Amino acid sequence: MSISTATYFVLAQMPGQNIQPQAPSEFATKFDRLLNLAMYIGIGVAIIGVIVAGASMVLSRQQGTSEEATAMALRIGIGSMIIGGAAAIVAAML
Repeated sequence: MSISTATYFVLAQMPGQNIQPQAPSEFATKFDRLLNLAMYIGIGVAIIGVIVAGASMVLSRQQGTSEEATAMALRIGIGSMIIGGAAAIVAAML
């Protein structure tokens, strides 16, 4: 094989082929630690939200209007699902 043929094969290759990027190990551990901290803060906020929603349901039940408390409970539930799923989704991307 001549040099011009070898050069042709090298230049004809698709740029970026067989590249598997990975984050540096130090960055991955720091980012994982940050995600864990954010998840714990989110769980704490969700627990406080459940307590507030329960108290709001009790108060609104006495007044006969429970739609707002039910909507708040649904928002807290959806937020908790997002918090629980976010860490797994981001960890899979790293």
